[in-house]
Order: sequence, then structure tokens, then C-alpha cells
Amino acid sequence: MTTATPPRPHGPVTDLPSVRLDPRSVHAVVLDADGVLTDSRPLRAEAWQDTLKSYLAQYARVTGRPQHPSDTRSDLLTHLVGLLEEDTAAGLLRAPGRPMDLAAQHLGPSGDDLIRLLVRHEDQRFLELLHSRGVRARTGAARLLLDLRAGGIRTAAVSTGRHTEQLLRRAGLVHLLDACVDAEDALHYRLTGPPEPALCQLALKLLHTGPSHAAMLVDTSVGAEAATRAGFGLVVLVSGDDQGQAARVPGRDAAAVDR
Repeated sequence: MTTATPPRPHGPVTDLPSVRLDPRSVHAVVLDADGVLTDSRPLRAEAWQDTLKSYLAQYARVTGRPQHPSDTRSDLLTHLVGLLEEDTAAGLLRAPGRPMDLAAQHLGPSGDDLIRLLVRHEDQRFLELLHSRGVRARTGAARLLLDLRAGGIRTAAVSTGRHTEQLLRRAGLVHLLDACVDAEDALHYRLTGPPEPALCQLALKLLHTGPSHAAMLVDTSVGAEAATRAGFGLVVLVSGDDQGQAARVPGRDAAAVDR
């Protein structure tokens, strides 16, 4: 029996539940790269906030109509967290007080092109922040991966953002993982993002494991829904609001959560 303690994405890492995984039943574990393995969500949120700020400033210069957006960081760390970048951009543009005609009518590109422009800007800004500030592995993340590897359980990281291998390399974790899936794969294979299960299913394919013999650790409800739709034997939601909450697929005994 392999025992591993998943790191909490916010706050101290005391009194966390331990996840007991039996290698005879659980052959693979998929983990969210941004909220479970690293603390990169604030960096991604800041990159998006800077992108929208730049976008609205350009709109104001062209139209003479200044925009005063709400706190996008709050949006990005709540209901937009865990989405593919294109879905995040669309969500930001649909927010109250942000007219969809911003660049579509006044700055040139169509709505779809506008989303791609925003994604490219956010992508560049995220890399700048990653290189200038770095990123930390979550407390306990390396031990978790080492414990899983010692138990013969394969692991993969999943992210809805880009540059995930760079992210994990900066956090000192990439060598402890067997596979990595992110937004670049979604673009290449034309996959839809969470809550659809496509990214989770690709990770399982790379790990040569069926979902009933796999567990997934996530920090967002949309990620948990995607994993459940993929048929994972165990889905553990590790977050500030739902600390160690386990959503078990009916009939699966592949793993247990100790309280």
C-alpha cells in the first residue's frame, strides 16, 4: 500500500488527508500542474489581468471611451480557473461591462481572432512572469511524486495553460513525472477543455492506463467534473474550500482517503 499526502493549494499544509493507493488496483495518478503540483495559478491570473488591462487601454485610445474593468484577478481565481486559455479569454470578454466590440469593430480583428490575440499576449506575459519570478512546487509535491513512483504508480501532469514542462522544470518536478498534457496538446489534437474529459483521457492514454485503474488530484471543481466524466476510479479535490474532499465513482475501491 502506497500512502501519499497531496499538497494543499492555499495556506499551510497541516492536517491534510492522506491518500492510500494500492498499486494492484491503481496503476496511474494524474495531477493538476497549476494548483496541486505548483503555485502557478496566481502567475497565470496576473498574466491575464495584465493582458486585459493592455487591451482595454488600447480600446480607450482608439475609441475615446475608457473602460474600467472589475477585478479580473478575482474572476480568474474563482469561476474562470481551470479553463483552457481560449475559454478564459471568451469568459473575460463576456463579463459585465466589457463590450464584445472592443477590438472586433474598432481594432480590426474578428471575435475569434481577438481571442487568439489575447491568448498570445497572455502567453507571452506568463512566460515573462515565470522567468522573472520563478514558481514554487507545492509543499509535499515532490514527496508525493516520489512515493507514487516508489509504489510503481505512473504519473502525469495536466494543465489548461501552455509551457507546462517549463513550469514543472522550474519547480523541480518534471523529472518525477512520466507524462505531461497541456493546452498545446489541446490545440494540436483539437481537444475541448474542462469540464469535458478530453485532456484527462489523453493523459491516461500516455500512461497506458484505463480510467478505472487511475486516480486524479485536482484543485478546481471544473477539473473534478472532467475527471469524473473521464471515469477515474477516484477523484480527489484538494482546495482551500474543499480540503481533501474525495468524489468517489460509485463501485470503485481503488483508493481511500484517510481523515
